[in-house]
Amino acid sequence: MILRLSAITFCVLCVLAAQAQFWFGPKGGATRNDFIYQSEAYADTFLVEPSYSFEVGGVLIYQANDMFSVQTELFYERTKRSLESTELSDVAVTSNTANSFLSVPALFRVSFNRGPTHYYVSGGPKVRMWLGGSGRISTDSNDEFVEGDNVWTRLVFNDKNSNTVNEIYAVPDVNRVQYALVIGGGVYFDLYVGGRMLLDFKYAFGHSNMGFNNNPDFQLRDYTENFRYRSNTLSISLAYLFEYDVQGARKGMSTIKASNKKKR
Repeated sequence: MILRLSAITFCVLCVLAAQAQFWFGPKGGATRNDFIYQSEAYADTFLVEPSYSFEVGGVLIYQANDMFSVQTELFYERTKRSLESTELSDVAVTSNTANSFLSVPALFRVSFNRGPTHYYVSGGPKVRMWLGGSGRISTDSNDEFVEGDNVWTRLVFNDKNSNTVNEIYAVPDVNRVQYALVIGGGVYFDLYVGGRMLLDFKYAFGHSNMGFNNNPDFQLRDYTENFRYRSNTLSISLAYLFEYDVQGARKGMSTIKASNKKKR
């Protein structure tokens, strides 16, 4: 039964692919990240402002017809976070981090034609993988016996590889693969010089914490870095798309074959 369903699914995909129209190209844009901590006490003790960063990568769109399409992406995403203690904290501390991710959303789109300009709404899941990061934890302590800064230039995800001397810190208990739900929309239009310009807006609701551990690498005086938080991301990106028409390509190949036969 499973083999039969798999064969039917494969055949349907082959038929759709044979009639498909694809758009692909580079993309880049700006992001805003809002950080949500699981501990209300921690959120009250430390102030975390929204941060701004960037994303860059590529887009692939499968155009089933004028109304329905599927948009997939593969892009590098940078997330910055700045934390500062409030008056409720027992220690004056600041923490600045910059983490890198590889993200892959898969979005179902519904388009609305308004003359040469097309509008669409989209939604679907997003998966991203935590690649690494850097950062600094600082205190305002005047105690000469207390180290003032913890600095890491590289993160590893195995506590055996941690090396604080070389500024390599370990985060052994993390969610490297994280999930989010994305909703969005945008506008695209065809260019006279060929291709298509796409302006895309997305908001991703994060569903995975960064981690759960209390690693000594991220402790400084009375402060311990908290990884039990997730982020919601607003992104605005611009893409230039090239067209690949499967039917057009097949017709072109047929024309070439027919021409070769006549020459013979």
